[in-house]
Amino acid sequence: MVPRPELTASERMASRVSPEDPTLRFMKDGTFHISIFEDLHFAEDDETDAKSRQVMSSILAVERTNFVVLNGDLVSGERTQKFNSSQYVVSAISPLVNEGYLWASAYGNHDSEINLDPKEDVFNTERRHRNCLTQSRVSGPEAGITNYYLPVFSHSAPNTSKPALILWFFDSKGGHYYQKSGEGGLSVKRRSWVDESVVEWFTSTKSKLKAEFGIVPSLAFYHIPVHAMLEYQRGGLHPHRNPGSNRESVNPQGTLGWSYDSQDMKFMKALVETEGLVAGFSGHDHLNDWCFKWDESLTEHGLTGNGINLCYGRHTGYGGYGNLTRGSRQILLHEANLRDKTETWVRLEDGTISAHVTLNSTYGQDSYPAVTNR
Repeated sequence: MVPRPELTASERMASRVSPEDPTLRFMKDGTFHISIFEDLHFAEDDETDAKSRQVMSSILAVERTNFVVLNGDLVSGERTQKFNSSQYVVSAISPLVNEGYLWASAYGNHDSEINLDPKEDVFNTERRHRNCLTQSRVSGPEAGITNYYLPVFSHSAPNTSKPALILWFFDSKGGHYYQKSGEGGLSVKRRSWVDESVVEWFTSTKSKLKAEFGIVPSLAFYHIPVHAMLEYQRGGLHPHRNPGSNRESVNPQGTLGWSYDSQDMKFMKALVETEGLVAGFSGHDHLNDWCFKWDESLTEHGLTGNGINLCYGRHTGYGGYGNLTRGSRQILLHEANLRDKTETWVRLEDGTISAHVTLNSTYGQDSYPAVTNR
């Protein structure tokens, strides 16, 4: 596809939500556009950090982005020192701060390491900026940080009215505890799955929202994919029904040095039991960027999907492994038919578009052009 010309300054400004009023709203034309920046991995070296910032800026220059999601691994925490960790978070968010975009984050396994404190160095650094909507709503030693939701309202509706859309964020954790050493002086690993306490909060909160507002369409963001994606991948992806890069095995929650024992079962169950949940978006596996509709039973769990769409983002940063063209998953929502269809595509650094699909009732049956591994 031919690269899209850059937006004019006035076009870019018109697509943004004002930090003076950080309430998320659909645009006047009934659309809401999300750009996901995935696996940025700042702190590996100055050159890759500069290239990562350029990827972010180049994509924002051509997409009519209303809101940005940083979906994990903002920083390669294992490459930082205690005294300089937060400066890499500042660097990672600088394109958003400088251009005035609202954003929110779900942290990844590299965002917590022995010299990188996910609360002080990452969360508190983000929260110093008025553009940042990242929150932390679940306390407890195993909960992680970024578990919360954000409502998105109709263009002219008051922020006390029924949301048109809910965005859920979950911390899938992993990595290592900050400044904590175990046997032999080794850093202590964190559980690499959404904690049970978070699932309980999610279940309780969505029930309260349903009681107050009825069923509200929603999306979910979490860094490490769920096991359903691995089972689907084992069955074989179709290049025309699941277009995208599929160059590595799915590494789901409950791995990363742990023996998988259905640790994400309760989280998956909560997702499929969420009425109105259209799609879940993850990253973590840098060589994958496909989607699938989960409407079959998992062989290992006996849990049947309800038609929720599960998608990867796209490796955005020049830090981390992988040699695919960097990019960013885009999500375009239309308020008039939120439950019926969601458009999504990958915008590549060179300006071209890859795997533009519509997540609707026939996704998984519809045929799209196959994607080369670029």
